[in-house]
Amino acid sequence: MLRSLEVPDEPSLARALELELTDQLPPGSRVIPWRRGADFFALRVVPPGAAAEWVLRVPLREVTTSVYDGTVDFGDVVEREAFVHGLLERQGVPVAPLLGWGRASGAGDHSWMMFKRVDHDDRTSLSPPALAALGRVLRRVHAIAASPGLEAVIGRETAPEAMLKRVQTRVSALAERVGYSASDELLCRVQAVIGERAGLRDLRLTHMDLRPENLCFEGDDLVAVLDLSNCTFGDPAAELGRMAAYGTLTRDLLETYAHGEPLDDRLIAAYAVDTYALLGLLGAEEFADQKLVNRGLRGLDDCLQRLRR
Repeated sequence: MLRSLEVPDEPSLARALELELTDQLPPGSRVIPWRRGADFFALRVVPPGAAAEWVLRVPLREVTTSVYDGTVDFGDVVEREAFVHGLLERQGVPVAPLLGWGRASGAGDHSWMMFKRVDHDDRTSLSPPALAALGRVLRRVHAIAASPGLEAVIGRETAPEAMLKRVQTRVSALAERVGYSASDELLCRVQAVIGERAGLRDLRLTHMDLRPENLCFEGDDLVAVLDLSNCTFGDPAAELGRMAAYGTLTRDLLETYAHGEPLDDRLIAAYAVDTYALLGLLGAEEFADQKLVNRGLRGLDDCLQRLRR
């Protein structure tokens, strides 16, 4: 895997951001290391005398190249996130209030987004009432329809044709790195199922990372959806396939999202292949985590069994 830059250490990054964002922060504000995800740092911003903190979201690297996502410019990602944030806010989807954002302007600078910090339970699993709340919010997300102007900004990376190409790339890469003897049959069956959706005109906004870590709850109320970096237009079933792989596509969620409408299990399984292949590649390439590799391979086997029915 190629990387454009080494990941900075958090204390150095915090000091650099205090200088870079002098005109964005109240005088005397402190930037404090807090959390680190797969692609972004989250840092706390403490304004002097303020009762509430802010959160600064900064890419680990400005540009990366990987076998599972190709080349990604995180300045583009931040700009797209800020745009999607406005779309979701207008649709009534709960999001953390956005205070500002910017793209890196030169070598050594950082792209960034700043939010008001949302108090929440910091849970790692979702109860049935929480899943029902997520189903209602997901319905609002998928109510945002694509248009040529919106697609030009956000893209259509979960449209059926794009997903077929991505599944092909990810499954083939995983088979090459760790071995997966059923890859040809799996890809053939995925092609047959998702191929029937080719040319889908009713593309909708998809979030594509609705895990507990990206959801803020207070009790059973979903108060903020975080991390909009994967948002794009496409087939809503692609999102449901990802959620099936996460284990959140439950009856409680579907009762509020689909209102009893039947789902095509083979279509969900075909789209879930993308997520399981990604998990396997992350385990093999990013984290050297054999348990994650095995989870991805078991998921692919399960999808194949469902596609054979």
